[in-house]
Amino acid sequence: MGDTNSMFYAIGAFILIYLVAMGIYQLVLWIRKKTKDRQR
Repeated sequence: MGDTNSMFYAIGAFILIYLVAMGIYQLVLWIRKKTKDRQR
């Protein structure tokens, strides 16, 4: 059972990191858009 548990945790950590990375990416795009509008 230890192997499947570690695999489950690895997949969970990967999904968590992926979601966080996507959130940061969207935030950066949004901030970049806001700053671009402000310069106009």
